[in-house]
Amino acid sequence: MDVVEELLKLAERAARERPTRLPSGTWPEELKPVIEWLRSLSPMKVKVAYLGPPGSYTHEAASLVFPKEELVSKGSIPEVFESVEKGEADFGVVPIANRLEGPVNETIDAFLQSHVKVYYDVEIPIRIMLASGTVKDVKEIKRVYGHPMIFKQATKLLKELGVEQVPTSSTSEAARIAAQEPGAAALCSPKAVEMYKLKVLRANVEDKPHNATRFFVIHKRDNPEGDKTALLASVPHRPGGLFEFLKPFAERGINLTMIYSRPLKDHPWRYVFYIETEGSREALKEVLEEASKISSFLKILGSYTKLDLTG
Repeated sequence: MDVVEELLKLAERAARERPTRLPSGTWPEELKPVIEWLRSLSPMKVKVAYLGPPGSYTHEAASLVFPKEELVSKGSIPEVFESVEKGEADFGVVPIANRLEGPVNETIDAFLQSHVKVYYDVEIPIRIMLASGTVKDVKEIKRVYGHPMIFKQATKLLKELGVEQVPTSSTSEAARIAAQEPGAAALCSPKAVEMYKLKVLRANVEDKPHNATRFFVIHKRDNPEGDKTALLASVPHRPGGLFEFLKPFAERGINLTMIYSRPLKDHPWRYVFYIETEGSREALKEVLEEASKISSFLKILGSYTKLDLTG
C-alpha cells in the first residue's frame, strides 16, 4: 500500500498541487480513471465532519458532495471547525446562509475563531416532507413533530392540519419519533424520510417553493481554483469608515455578492462585516492590500468554487 500512496502523491502533484484526498469530480478528466483505480486499491477514505444528526439537511448536503466518503456527525458548528482544524476530518460541511432567513451567525462566529478555509460553496433546495411511520392518511395525524425553524417554513400546512405542534432539536429527531409513535407525523428532510423508512403523506409542503440553503465545505487550505472569496473585516468606528473600506472594490469594478454585519461579542457596539466577493484571492490581491490599510481588522476566509449538484 506504500506504493499506492506514492502514486497518489504523484497524481496530486500532477493535478496542480491540489489538496490531498479530494472528493470525486475535482480531478482533471484525464486523471480521473487513474485516481479511481488508485482509490480502489487504497483503504484510505476522506473523512467529512458535518453539522447535526444523521438525516439533517447538512447531512444531505454532505452526502451529495461526498457520496462515497466517511461522514461523521457533529453536535455543533464549532465542533465541525475544530475537527477539521485538528486534522480529525479532512473536510467539514456547515450552513452559511438560508435564502429566507439570511446568514448563519454561528458559522460566521466560528470563522472568527478558526484558521480553516472555505473550499466549496454548495446550495441545496430545502424540501420539507410531511411523513410518518404509523399514519397512513393525513386525517389520522394527532400531532406533528419538527424543528421550530421548520414550523416557520410550513405555516400553511400546519394551519390546515390544526393539530398539536411538538418542537424537536432537529428534523431527524422528529423523523425518529414519527417512525414509532402512533398518530405522529414529522416535518423533515427527504434524507430523514429515507433513513427512518417513513411514508410521505405530503411532499414539498414548504410555504416558499424556492427556499434553499447554502453550505460551505471547509478545509485546512482554500481552493487553488477558487473564483470567489469570503472575508471578515472591521472598519474604524467613524463616519464614512465603511465607505472608505468599500471604495477600493467599487473603483476596480469588483462585485460584492454579500455584505452582512455581525456584532463583536467582546466589543460593545462594534461590528465585523462578513463579505463575499467575486474573484480569487490572487485576483483580489491588490484591492485586499489597500483595504487592509483602511480596516482595523481583515481576515481572508479563503477562495472557493461553487459546486453545481443539479446534474
